[in-house]
Amino acid sequence: MGKKIVAIILILAGAGAIGFGVFSYFQGRKPNAGLRVESTPTSSVYVDNVQLGQAPLEKIFKPGEVTIKLIPTSTSLFLTSYQTKVRLTSNTYTVVKRDFGDSDPASSGEVVNLEPQSGKVASLAVVTSSPDSASVTLDGQPQGFSPLLIPSVPAGDHQIGITAPGFTPRTVSAIAVLGYKLNVNVKLASLPALSPTPEATPSAILEKPYVEIKDTPTGFLRVRQTASTGAKEIGRIQPGDKYPLLDKITGWYLIKVDLEATTSGWISAQYADKFE
Repeated sequence: MGKKIVAIILILAGAGAIGFGVFSYFQGRKPNAGLRVESTPTSSVYVDNVQLGQAPLEKIFKPGEVTIKLIPTSTSLFLTSYQTKVRLTSNTYTVVKRDFGDSDPASSGEVVNLEPQSGKVASLAVVTSSPDSASVTLDGQPQGFSPLLIPSVPAGDHQIGITAPGFTPRTVSAIAVLGYKLNVNVKLASLPALSPTPEATPSAILEKPYVEIKDTPTGFLRVRQTASTGAKEIGRIQPGDKYPLLDKITGWYLIKVDLEATTSGWISAQYADKFE
């Protein structure tokens, strides 16, 4: 009797790929519950206080609730550990992914699993652990705010976007499976705060060229890594602030800012006055 494969699911989170699937053994063999753990940077993985190795790690367990703890192995960075409880379900993999920052607010990740449900439909539940009331999109279409249950979604590949003001957006790509609810529990990383500098105050006198931030509909202006509305948001600045102008292209200004990882960023020219 050949193997019977129920389904295979691929989850893509950020730049990494997470294998995630529903599986079965040979007929007559008792199914078990799978766990896959990934982290950036790598970490030691403990399940119920037993060290099992380092991430990425994949193991099979008895169904039930377990406590997972991840301790970063890096000695050059001060990173906070992570601990959570997850319920492992027969015939499915639970996936835990963590991107460590230097604090819990600066860290991000998700816990994803499949939960059997009655009927031959696929559903999606999105629950954010941080922050509350995050905006959820499915395949680019707004769905509402977390926590959110979409009772019926088409089987197949979907893009799940989670965004909130002041946090780095996160996207999970997943394949919905008939007869299962796809649970996505997301932790967003808070955006780094801009450090105030003399150049970034309304009263400062700057040498030209410089820009002064105008009022915006949101009350702040996003600073992006590159000159594109789809580029990564690296910080936010306030109306009235002034910044040295480093470069310009159509619709965008490159300004000098004081961020942890960079000293410059791009802003929309629509919301800044230029002085040359």
